[in-house]
Amino acid sequence: MMRFSSLARPALAVAALFTLGAADKAPVGPPLPTDGELGFVITEFAPSIYQGKDDCPEGLAGSLRENFLKTLAPPDRTRMSAPAGEAELVKASAAWAFGPNNTNICADPELFPERATQAEYKGKTAIGLDMDQEKGGCGHTEFVGPRGERGIDNQAYRAMGCTRNYRGVDGKAGDIVRGAKINLVTGEHAMVMIVRGIDSFDRDENVEIVFASTDDLPISDSRQNILPGASFTVGHTAKWRNVLHGRIDKGVLTSAPVDMRLRRIFGHGGLRGQRGEYDLRDARLRLNFAPDGSISGLMGAYQTPLNVILSTVTGGFGAAVGAGMDCAAQYNTLKKLADGGRDPTTGQCTTVSAAFDVAAVPAFVFDRVPAAQIAGATK
Repeated sequence: MMRFSSLARPALAVAALFTLGAADKAPVGPPLPTDGELGFVITEFAPSIYQGKDDCPEGLAGSLRENFLKTLAPPDRTRMSAPAGEAELVKASAAWAFGPNNTNICADPELFPERATQAEYKGKTAIGLDMDQEKGGCGHTEFVGPRGERGIDNQAYRAMGCTRNYRGVDGKAGDIVRGAKINLVTGEHAMVMIVRGIDSFDRDENVEIVFASTDDLPISDSRQNILPGASFTVGHTAKWRNVLHGRIDKGVLTSAPVDMRLRRIFGHGGLRGQRGEYDLRDARLRLNFAPDGSISGLMGAYQTPLNVILSTVTGGFGAAVGAGMDCAAQYNTLKKLADGGRDPTTGQCTTVSAAFDVAAVPAFVFDRVPAAQIAGATK
């Protein structure tokens, strides 16, 4: 049987309810849905970025060219750094991106363990969740959140927070955030969410959350903002349909940790990275319901080093030479800072804590993955 995730009222109508005869107490979340369900389309899913003034005292992480120049003897470095040496530098740094058997540092970053790590984020503040309470991880210095939250785990940002694609100019987030938004708008990473069993936005101890990929293309305006009120179906396979269990307390939805996978193709029709996906270990949500029907907050999860930089890895040689990415340095830094997924044999941690900004607007969502697939995925 197909389930229909209802949307009690369009966002504008919901907002209007609170301007008519508002009670003394501010409302917590939108009106309760009559069937206990709300559907959403995800409008934001990107690494959480926090930029302080003195977070990168060593400077930004080096590009491929910059890191290559550091390996040279001073006379060679001086010669290639001069305008007359530009052609030699381009050729030599491109060659440096390759290894044996035509491997390259972006398509195969794990095959270059001898390469150096990169400049790390040294700030004390980062966005994220406290995630290392459930399982023993590897020791690390925890961050303080922007609002003074203690025990924040986000080692992925410690590794990547000084890279150019994370750290934009003038305090704005870098290309990693803009790219993630475009991938939602184009449908390459489109996601939906259903919250079921809602009895109260003030306090509800048991709700079910379906967080899934969708094959449907979101509807957006001329500024590429995904619009509310459209209809979607959960993707045709249970592989990217994830079920979480959580609670609501004063309009804040939190969930227990669960391993999640979400579709993550690149290029029109998935021409690049067709088998790519978000591999999110011990993922959990902390989202705030708003009176207009939207929801926003954070997802915390552990990722493998390779999964953190998957968008660059799929670019292969072009990402290294064209965009100047030193994926080997990024991978080696992420591996060094791993704080989760401890291998019982070696004692080494294999995953890094990470945080994602998540936002969504109301949508009609059909949960139509065949029941047999859902049953098989949960075994």
